Amino acid sequence: MSNLTNLQETRQALKRLARIVQDTRRELRHRLEAPVQPIPRPVRKQPGQLAEALRHLETVREGFMLSQRTTPHMSPSEIRALIRHILLDWDWLESLDLMLPQSRELEPVRDQLIAFNHAMIALAVLPHLPPEAVTFPQKRPTYADVKTPAVPAELLERIEELERVIYQADVIPTEKPPYGPFRRTYAFFEASAWLVNRYLEALL
Repeated sequence: MSNLTNLQETRQALKRLARIVQDTRRELRHRLEAPVQPIPRPVRKQPGQLAEALRHLETVREGFMLSQRTTPHMSPSEIRALIRHILLDWDWLESLDLMLPQSRELEPVRDQLIAFNHAMIALAVLPHLPPEAVTFPQKRPTYADVKTPAVPAELLERIEELERVIYQADVIPTEKPPYGPFRRTYAFFEASAWLVNRYLEALL
């Protein structure tokens, strides 16, 4: 594959990423200002308006998995934690009454590392967003209290939290998400969109 083709595919991946994080941030803002009305349970439906955000987070998770292959040193406790989260800790899906489609094909390495690295930068910049970039309704316009994941297990936990909140908001909007997880998810997409608006759009 030529360098020109690689560049074009990377640019397309970045364009998709930019659109998804901006759309998701707007949709979460809408949900915050005009919460979805409760609907009767049981409910079992396919992803709707936030479907692309769900797929994006799946891509982020895949990028995380791929990135761990190149990690030279991990402690036994970190390895055990990753195994537990990746292979065993899926009770939250059942608690939301979700049915996920099973993929029959292995995904080639394409956008995963782009999505994952953008997410890493967003998580790192999130506590340092300028006050004018913070729109979540709170006493002070800051996310300085939101801790940046420091080890792989913490990072995976944060990715899973993002997935849980988006699934709940999109697939089963019967309950208001807990304040802390929803605020951290909103902040993540706010930081992601801020990065796009400030640094990425000029390159596209």
